[in-house]
Amino acid sequence: MISELRSGGLIQIRSRAGRMVTWFIPAWATLCGAIASGARPFTPANGMTLLLTLLLVEAGWGTLWAALATTDWATPLRRWRHWRLGNTPHLLPYTQPGSPGHRAVSWLAQLRSWYRSVLAPSVGPALGATVMGATLSLMLATVVGLRIFTLTLAIFALMQSAVMLEMTPKGPAKGWDALFRVAAPWLAGHLVFAELSLPSLGLAAAFALSVAGASSSETRWGQHLWAAGQVAVAALFVLLSKPLVAPFLTLLLFPQWLLIVWADDSSLRDWTRNAWPWLAAAMALAAWTL
Repeated sequence: MISELRSGGLIQIRSRAGRMVTWFIPAWATLCGAIASGARPFTPANGMTLLLTLLLVEAGWGTLWAALATTDWATPLRRWRHWRLGNTPHLLPYTQPGSPGHRAVSWLAQLRSWYRSVLAPSVGPALGATVMGATLSLMLATVVGLRIFTLTLAIFALMQSAVMLEMTPKGPAKGWDALFRVAAPWLAGHLVFAELSLPSLGLAAAFALSVAGASSSETRWGQHLWAAGQVAVAALFVLLSKPLVAPFLTLLLFPQWLLIVWADDSSLRDWTRNAWPWLAAAMALAAWTL
């Protein structure tokens, strides 16, 4: 599931077989965040705002994260460190050897050569998708409102940190996908209608924890993480003095656990696809009863 989340975005870098999970999970998290905000009654104006937010989450954030997380940025940047040109011609008086102008012209010529020879051929499509995703995100966030614009800037910073901290050919750890494609959309859905509350933030984090477990769905650790996030949701409702919600959340978790127990070795990696509808139902129930 996590790899499919990473391949989302409306502006595709490469052709992929479409799967519902790539766009449905972020969109569903956004809707649940909106429900958790208490934005009722639902008006046409609210509907248009929510539609713009969904477009931001998928076409903006989704495209940007797909470009950043599925591209090998480390290799071209590594070549930049050792990229050298021959003597740069000094055609103007202020670009004589040793002058600040000459050093600037030399650096720009080196950058241009590296871009044409290394960067554009290797990551050109991803670079274009990154620019498009970031631009569209800023435009939509500006239209939606200040809270979403601020959240978008924070998402940009976190995405950049994820890529820079794990600058490897494989890209950032898959756990980041749950943050950017589950927790962040939930927060966007909430913030577009109301100030963020701690209980809603807790739900976003707990459900992101569940989805993060899918990155290791064939291991006991991943399976326990998937369940632990939903157990945390049930515990949160007990702490909020709404204990009657917890048994219903437990009932929704039970079929998911059966899917894990009954999965054989050949299907152990794919059990999350069958468990997703139950998780989606738990997200909706938690958002509605918050």
